[in-house]
Amino acid sequence: MVKKAPGQVQHLSIEALAGLKERLATGAPFKSYGEIVEWLKTEYNLELTYATVYAWAHYRLQAKLKVPRPQSALEDVEAVELLKKTSFQQY
Repeated sequence: MVKKAPGQVQHLSIEALAGLKERLATGAPFKSYGEIVEWLKTEYNLELTYATVYAWAHYRLQAKLKVPRPQSALEDVEAVELLKKTSFQQY
């Protein structure tokens, strides 16, 4: 029989981990890892640190929390397209 050290208990419960995976895959996207911390606190009553949530979401679940940057309402679309066509692009 192989002996194994007991180790530390996981911070995320199985239900919370399944819920987080589902929310990251199909639900409304999170804008930040702090938002995930708050969501876990309200949904599963888990008091986790930012670093723990970041490690789980970023490294283990490989989640991408990318939200496009806001654009100005005053931006001239034609000028942007002209700049893209005429600017020097190095390959």
